[in-house]
Parts: sequence; C-alpha cells; structure tokens
Amino acid sequence: MRRVFGFFVVAVMALLVVGCCACRKGKNAKPLVGTQWHLVRMMERDLSIGPDQFVFTFGGDGGFSGKGACNRMMGGYTTTDKGGIKFSGVASTRMMCPDVDLESELGKILDATTHYEIDGDMLMLLSNGEMQAVFQAVEAPAEEQK
Repeated sequence: MRRVFGFFVVAVMALLVVGCCACRKGKNAKPLVGTQWHLVRMMERDLSIGPDQFVFTFGGDGGFSGKGACNRMMGGYTTTDKGGIKFSGVASTRMMCPDVDLESELGKILDATTHYEIDGDMLMLLSNGEMQAVFQAVEAPAEEQK
C-alpha cells in the first residue's frame, strides 16, 4: 500500500512539472516567428508610442527586422529550446527624429537579452531573469495578410 501511494505521489508530481511548461505559454500563445510585435514597455516603464513605431518581426531564417521611432532596425537572432535568445549584428539606419534615444536604448537591451518568454500575445525579453522589454502582438494590416 505504501509503495502504491509513493508511486501515486511521484506520478502526480511528474505531471505537474511537465504540465507547467505548457501552462506558461498558454493555449493562445503567438509564435515568435512571423508575428508582428509592438514595443509597449521598456525598463519598467510603459511607453506611449505610435502603432507604426517600434514594430518588429522575427523571420524563420534567424533574422529580425522592424521600425523604431523613425529608423529601420535589423539583425540576427538565435534561440534555444529552453527560451534562450541571443541577438547579433543589430543595426539601424541613422535618421534623427523624436524618440531616437529609445531606439538606442532598445539596441542596448537587445545586446543584453539572454531569454524570452511568450505569454499569450505578450513577448517578454529578459536579461538574466530581469524583465527588460515587453512587446505585444499586433494584427498585420489587411494588405500584409494577403
């Protein structure tokens, strides 16, 4: 009887551990690749920026691209099965505009990012466990969905 109870406890614990990974991502988690992500929070502060600013897409080829305040941004990235992410070759055009300092700050965040998590329609970039930036998935304009 004691063996059966011990086996039951171990089985339940195993199910909880395995199930935990699935619940972190949620049923409706957006995929990293192909989703348009809009920056909504950076370094513990909410941002009020236009819907066409700070929008990024990750490609299946290991590259990302997007638009900052006014400049095009691009670079490479690699991910691991355990949520690790490393950005490389982050670059942008060099036009001057309002909020260009946010672009520079985001570039530094990307360089320091070690992990990412997706919870529903939110993409969180972390550096050694600390939240650095939060993006929200946005619907692509109708002309881009075709």
